[in-house]
Amino acid sequence: MVITVVLAVAFTAVAWYGNQNFTDMEIKSAGIAVLLCWLGSVLGLIPPMFLRGPEQGINGILAGMLFRMFFPLGGSYAVHQMDEQLRNANILFFTLGFFLLALIVDTILVVQMVKAQFSTQNTKTDI
Repeated sequence: MVITVVLAVAFTAVAWYGNQNFTDMEIKSAGIAVLLCWLGSVLGLIPPMFLRGPEQGINGILAGMLFRMFFPLGGSYAVHQMDEQLRNANILFFTLGFFLLALIVDTILVVQMVKAQFSTQNTKTDI
């Protein structure tokens, strides 16, 4: 939910600014970019949930990075190659901006998730 709120606020700010300064196609490319970044972020949070434990924590983070990077960057590159209007509307630049924001938030969330899993397992072994 946190990543949804952060990206929604960021897109709203871009759309508000772009209402006067961007074309309709640039707003559309920003919308596609934020959806791709959101999808990658949400899917990137799944592997750390399933790969638990201190020995698997880093594997979960790395597996999540595959999703977190593939969907936004690969998807925007594919759209960039297929649609000339979106290419001219700078979809890659919008994607990189939203990707940076999503990466910061995702990294904080995943580190907190792995810390919570690690501390939960330590308390179980202490008992």
